[in-house]
Amino acid sequence: MAAIRYGNVRRLIQGMLCVVLSAILWACGPGTEPAEIERVLLVSWQSYARRYISPEGRVVLAERGGETISESQAYALLRALWVGDEATFARVYAWTRENLSRSGTSGDHLLAWHWGPRADGSWGILDPNTAADADVDYAMALWLAARRGWQPPSPWPDYGSEARAVCRDILAKETIRTPSGELLLAPGNWHDNTPPLLLNPSYFSPGAYRLFREAGFDPRWEQLHESVYPVLARIFQYFGQASGAGLCPDWLLMQADGRFTFPADRNADFGWEAVRLPWRLALDARWFGEKRAAPMLSRQFLPFFRQEWQTQGRLAAVYSLEGKPQVSYESPVLYAGVLAAALTAGDQQFASRLAEKILSFYREEGAEGYFVNPDNYYANNWAWFGLALYAGWVKKF
Repeated sequence: MAAIRYGNVRRLIQGMLCVVLSAILWACGPGTEPAEIERVLLVSWQSYARRYISPEGRVVLAERGGETISESQAYALLRALWVGDEATFARVYAWTRENLSRSGTSGDHLLAWHWGPRADGSWGILDPNTAADADVDYAMALWLAARRGWQPPSPWPDYGSEARAVCRDILAKETIRTPSGELLLAPGNWHDNTPPLLLNPSYFSPGAYRLFREAGFDPRWEQLHESVYPVLARIFQYFGQASGAGLCPDWLLMQADGRFTFPADRNADFGWEAVRLPWRLALDARWFGEKRAAPMLSRQFLPFFRQEWQTQGRLAAVYSLEGKPQVSYESPVLYAGVLAAALTAGDQQFASRLAEKILSFYREEGAEGYFVNPDNYYANNWAWFGLALYAGWVKKF
């Protein structure tokens, strides 16, 4: 009996020591080495460019049977921009402008979102409709390349002129007015103009809107910027009151009376799309000093994830709006979103832990470096975007 009691006491003491040690590590952890993060960012980009980007400049998605989407082209442009790879940027732009731009078919400069094998065996546009988030990221990449002084390959328009044309057409075909008068980015050119309005909060990119207005583009970019924060505040408040977790869904419907509901055919969890929203808000805070971004994330978003991290020691890849894990595994995509929120809110300790967590996914095999399965295009991109933001690579030049 004495041995049993001693064993129990020993285990209790060990448990208490583990708790104390965890607290010490939380407060005084080693952090991340900037040089190592920059090496990982460079190696993983070079590996991604070799694996995914064809000599012509097309991002080939193996997990989609070799298809290409406008989002993948925009992400490649942003990564090439921030890593300083002008040659790859030019190739990706040339292929995108030639094959996805609707300028020769629909009279605008937006991108057809889906390209791949047709039924007759040829390859080309499968769906000419647009994805507004990809168009905004595309225009942002082009304008930032122009700010860097980069020049496109012949015969394509210069980056600044094309960015301006894309921005003009986003305003013309990818924006909607809410019942209360806000101007918002719609999911694409296929949107409804009357309620219920389908919205994806992770498409909202106020930092890009401010960038376009700073460039002297249409004044409506300022209207888009000023509309985002009141609408997001209502979304966070609405779902926070309902669930208490302070999360927002991937997709929602805005009703005529201002209520939010869920579309029957789209995901309503805090999932693979919604996790991008804090990163997009971070651009506005870091590039332009936007003071509404940090309180929104620190009050409505971060408390849940800090608590989950402290109690569970990990974050699941997807959560319900009630804060219940919907999968048992982790993903660097979720960690990248929460990392952006922590940085924006000024919580450097938590941000450092999350950067370390993203790095824990990273693997190298020979010259190849990747964060998850090399064929997981989306996760490898967002792990990179999260670390690049942390390292200070995500610049407006």
